[in-house]
Amino acid sequence: MLRSNINTDRSDFDKIKDEIHVAKVWACIEKNIPVYFQKMIEVEDELAVLKVNGNFKVKASVGDLKKTLKAIFDDGFSHYKREDSKYQKFFSEESMHEFEDDDDPKTFKSALATKVPVILKARNSKRETMHEWQERFAHSKPADVYGIFFNLMGFMNEFEDGVDSSEFMKIDTLTELEKLTVLNNDDDYNVPGVIGMGIKSTVLYFLNPEFYLCANKNTLYGLYFLSDCENFSLPSGSNEFIMINDLKVESSRRNKVNYLIDQNYWYPYDLFILYGLRTYRLLKDLCARHKYMLDDENCFVHLNTFMAKIWDMKIDVIKTMTGGDQEDAR
Repeated sequence: MLRSNINTDRSDFDKIKDEIHVAKVWACIEKNIPVYFQKMIEVEDELAVLKVNGNFKVKASVGDLKKTLKAIFDDGFSHYKREDSKYQKFFSEESMHEFEDDDDPKTFKSALATKVPVILKARNSKRETMHEWQERFAHSKPADVYGIFFNLMGFMNEFEDGVDSSEFMKIDTLTELEKLTVLNNDDDYNVPGVIGMGIKSTVLYFLNPEFYLCANKNTLYGLYFLSDCENFSLPSGSNEFIMINDLKVESSRRNKVNYLIDQNYWYPYDLFILYGLRTYRLLKDLCARHKYMLDDENCFVHLNTFMAKIWDMKIDVIKTMTGGDQEDAR
């Protein structure tokens, strides 16, 4: 998307939920999932062989594929487990009750900034593009930040009480995910420019990856490549999973203008989860063909692992797109 296009009468946001558009985007993603799945296996096999045999490359046998998949998804789950307990502890019912009893937003914001990984990483980032966010977070009102996360925990509890796990896995329409729209649109769940969908979805993901997928660089760039970087006739002529800041020129040379490109941090979460669920189901089927079974309880951990592999395959392209500003990309 283009920043300049967002608040116009031809905004891409008015188009991307259209049923025909969604069908076209999904057809492209669906076509490419098996392609990237196969590439993921091949890359993993080559790395494993090189570790053992130096410069010799040996093609993995069919019997090794299950072992390869296990190694990939075990590593992804291990990566997830490095941080989930920090979120579980901070946002536990007991901890949130203590913050509520203290009724001290400043204490909450201070603890959030030092104990919640997604906030801590953003505050400590050296990336130039994060300087504006760091400034905004520092000057944000503690009461606003405090209120957002209490509202978010309330939303999470209510959403999960009203959905059956097995039925959630079968969801295939936006209508069935309508409850998620408040996370993007309702002021009770937003601190503009400070607490957006990336942070909120990351918190939810680490609290329950059965229902929530983190809408970050890793996953949105994954969808960008799975959709062949196509614009699908959007008014802006750009892909919906990335955001091009054409309101600010980064550099200009020989009549060529360079703009900052990032993931689409305003992407609708209901549509994002719809593509996530569809992609996971196909990923699960591909794994099952090789006798490796993914567990739905951690469905979005597995999907995030797959997206991370796409990120690794395309890292040189991503660095070119973003000017190499990716020291804390995921």
